[in-house]
Amino acid sequence: MHTTFKYTEPKQVTMQNPISIRPTEEIERKLEKLMDLEKTEKSTLMRKILTTGIDEELKKCALELFRDKKVSLAKAAEIADISLREMMDLIKEESLSLHITVEDIREDFEAAMR
Repeated sequence: MHTTFKYTEPKQVTMQNPISIRPTEEIERKLEKLMDLEKTEKSTLMRKILTTGIDEELKKCALELFRDKKVSLAKAAEIADISLREMMDLIKEESLSLHITVEDIREDFEAAMR
């Protein structure tokens, strides 16, 4: 399988309100290690880690809702903030059934055309 990646310009990042946490000693030690390995500042690293974690949690929630037949394929992809193709790949990786109806295909097509 050949994967093609499309370059997109980075989004302009607008900083919002700060989020404060009190890391455990273990988290602090791991952060220091990553900062050293990636040669980056703590705030930059924290944004990266938080973004990755949120993305993964959204995918996890979307997969669970789809597995439980509470959302369609298109809605699961929307929740996870990924393309239909990426959602289908996640479903395949999890060995889940697509359980797609003709109505689902129609709704997904209409959503894609918007």
